[in-house]
Amino acid sequence: SLLPIVAGVIVASVSELSFTWLGFGMAMVSNVAFTARNIFSKLNMNAPKGENMDALNLFAVLQLISTVLILPFMLLLEGSQIGAGWKAATTGAKAAMTASKLALTLGISGLFFQLYQEVAFLALNSVHPVTHAVANTMKRVVIIITSIFVFKNPITSANMSGSAIAIAGVLIYSLVKNHFDAKAKEKASS
Repeated sequence: SLLPIVAGVIVASVSELSFTWLGFGMAMVSNVAFTARNIFSKLNMNAPKGENMDALNLFAVLQLISTVLILPFMLLLEGSQIGAGWKAATTGAKAAMTASKLALTLGISGLFFQLYQEVAFLALNSVHPVTHAVANTMKRVVIIITSIFVFKNPITSANMSGSAIAIAGVLIYSLVKNHFDAKAKEKASS
């Protein structure tokens, strides 16, 4: 039941006007990392290691470890460009905004992303990792559809077909999961 979801997202993505194989490959690496994080996190949520290691504390520890691991790579690969990027965004005729507005925008964006990540982690604590992954996939389809209406992004028939296939896949997954959950409850009660 997961194949239609994956197929739909692939069709919708490959037909995107700005599609590149490098971007697709990086998205797949991100998906594998996201799924691995969720599986290992769920395992630790079910059998906490240490005192007070609930879902939020586990999330905080994971964030700290991730920051320590990724910061050297970020500084090595992009550190020299931060100052120039900031200057280009805030000064000159092509300035997008003032330095204080850029700082505020970055802060608000970071805050909302942090809140989103915390809510997603709490949701993971409440559902099966596959259900969480399906919801995350559906979120991406919703973002694509929303961008079409809000930003007037052009859409091809392949984009529409892929989104429809992914949505149908989520429906099939939900129906199959509910069917097997009901059978399991029926078996347990007999």
